[in-house]
Amino acid sequence: MNDGLVQTLNRLCGATVNTYSFKAKMADLNDALDWYFLLAFKSGLGWEFDDINQTSPPIDTQDIVSGTNRYKIGSFTEKIINLIKLEVDNSAGTGLSLIPETLDSFGNVLGNASGQISGAGNSSFDDLYVNAASGTPTHYVKLGDYIYLRPKPNYSATAGLKAYFNRPASKFSFVAFTITIASPGVVTATAHGLSDGDTVILETDGALPTGLSADTQYYVVNKATDTFQLSSTSGGSAINTTGSQSGNHSFLKTNKEPGIPSVHHIMLCRKAALTNLSYINSPKLGYLPQQVLKDEKDVETYFGNRDKDVRKRLSAVIQNNK
Repeated sequence: MNDGLVQTLNRLCGATVNTYSFKAKMADLNDALDWYFLLAFKSGLGWEFDDINQTSPPIDTQDIVSGTNRYKIGSFTEKIINLIKLEVDNSAGTGLSLIPETLDSFGNVLGNASGQISGAGNSSFDDLYVNAASGTPTHYVKLGDYIYLRPKPNYSATAGLKAYFNRPASKFSFVAFTITIASPGVVTATAHGLSDGDTVILETDGALPTGLSADTQYYVVNKATDTFQLSSTSGGSAINTTGSQSGNHSFLKTNKEPGIPSVHHIMLCRKAALTNLSYINSPKLGYLPQQVLKDEKDVETYFGNRDKDVRKRLSAVIQNNK
């Protein structure tokens, strides 16, 4: 929630930090990120969208256990919104793409040459998956939070089940910290990931030490892996803390960039502002509902057009294989 987002939200809502807190802005921007990501996932046709703040690709694995063909999606380390593709390693360690199936494809009625119904299919979920034969998996089906494989693997493989997926946005979030009463005060937050010059705001359910205030922007100085200090100005002197403190404290990095194309930051702000103004039933709503509807179409068009190069390459491969 860098200064640009904050200033844009204040302008759209006719607000200040006193009437529209950083914490409320964070919540509304996080809701807007969910809205944006769902649009992007739905509209992308061949080039899967991912948060550009992520430092690793949306791929995760589980171990294959011999005799087990049911694997919990929630047991992957990553949070998975939508499963795009699933692969397994065979007993020799060669990767194989699995064929997806759906529950409604089991036990379908059959037809004869004249198109008349001749009976029901013999396949059922129990037949195909619960009582699956043993071997190297070739197919899978999703059921709730589980993936079922068939045939049932008759071997074990470390990290042998590989998932490609859509994941949620990396959101604006508060991080717990402690601080010393000292000259200057030292903030401790394990592996905080901040750099000197980053900006943060503080929140507490109790009282901060004298020298610090909630909903006030501070600059990070003298950062180490698990600690840093705070200054009122960029590169300025660290703040001394005095008096006493109580409760649980947390900070929010306010110069974090949302992991979407920068040209769409204004769309996040309009969606967040719409949430805020609708909630308080503000007369300032004006054109926003219509503009957000237009933004939705613009996002869908953007990702639809972005994927054209993928479709062209696939088409060329098919033609060359004729």
